[in-house]
Amino acid sequence: MVSRPGASSRISNPVFQSDYPAYEKEDAISFLDLIELNIGGKLRDAGVPLPYLRKVYNHLRQEYGDHPFCRRAIYVANRKIFTTGLSQDEGHSVIEAITKQAYFDRKILPFLEKIDYDRTTEQAIRWHIANRVVIDPKIHFGQPIVEGVGIATSVLRDSSYANDRNAAFVAKWFGIGKEHVLAAVAFEEELAA
Repeated sequence: MVSRPGASSRISNPVFQSDYPAYEKEDAISFLDLIELNIGGKLRDAGVPLPYLRKVYNHLRQEYGDHPFCRRAIYVANRKIFTTGLSQDEGHSVIEAITKQAYFDRKILPFLEKIDYDRTTEQAIRWHIANRVVIDPKIHFGQPIVEGVGIATSVLRDSSYANDRNAAFVAKWFGIGKEHVLAAVAFEEELAA
């Protein structure tokens, strides 16, 4: 679903374009690319057809600029894509992305991904990827960290494994709660599965 600028691809029309060119033959993506790919994948998993996804993305991109999926919460219901209102007239209602038809929040909110948005730029700035785990591009180069303590989940998992999975010992050693260690280990193990 993503392509590099200037790169040839078997997919004639990718939905998303990477912010970065390939570096030493390795693909690179920005935090906003990652958020859009995640949202695009979740929408496809929810049964949104690729042509409709492409149409909505291009429509929102023309209206609101680059990374439109990172500017507002994206919802899905009945294979349709919704977003929050983007103007004062629309307020904070949930609207279908192309027709602008308004819907009730309570029916669509369960589909919302846990993404924090900057109040000024309205772009995604933090992703609550799992229980107590966030990705923040300003901390640890965007590695998953435990929220509130700022320690990479991989560091806590490795420390737990090195200490016979004694979460209480690791928590005391880092000066954090046992629940933080357990959340990091659970996240890393699910990621590895």
